[in-house]
Amino acid sequence: MNHFELSLIILEVVMILFAIYAAETKNLAYSILSLLLISVLAGIVFFMLGAVFTAIVQLAVFSGAIIVMFIFVFIMTKGGVPKDESY
Repeated sequence: MNHFELSLIILEVVMILFAIYAAETKNLAYSILSLLLISVLAGIVFFMLGAVFTAIVQLAVFSGAIIVMFIFVFIMTKGGVPKDESY
């Protein structure tokens, strides 16, 4: 196993961990930020595999859409942080 394959495996494992975190967290802001990181890491993986156009589209279009979703979450939920009912 060479360094290229090892770095791809590490990036893919990190993407899976952030996907699990995005699905399990109750904080919407952290969830969307982890989705943004997954999109950026996917763009890096595409670039490493030689699909430069796909990497650019991934970074420009999908990361931009996640940023727009981030803005709408803060507008619609007044901050995206869950309210603690214990107070």
